[in-house]
Amino acid sequence: MISYYQQIIFLGTNTSNFTAKDELFINNPTIIYWRFEVVYSFSSESSSSALNFNINQPPQNGSCSISPTNGTTSTLFTISCLNWIDTDGIKDYLFYGMFYSIF
Repeated sequence: MISYYQQIIFLGTNTSNFTAKDELFINNPTIIYWRFEVVYSFSSESSSSALNFNINQPPQNGSCSISPTNGTTSTLFTISCLNWIDTDGIKDYLFYGMFYSIF
């Protein structure tokens, strides 16, 4: 199992550019507290450093609507979201849009 993580999920384990792919967190949704630790070994001594973080839980129970449901690049859209509960608190809002061309 660990070799799977080393070859697929973790990249650059022996470099200064370590990456843990999002699959690690997606495949382990019940783990919210994470710690990554690095050990530096030198000929006469060693040192370590760690990064601790927790995964923000998604908001729940709300809904959003958009009006009108279609338009052009000059259409003014209104997005309304109601009844969201976020135990972590709301720090900001982001909107992601996809645009399709019919040509």
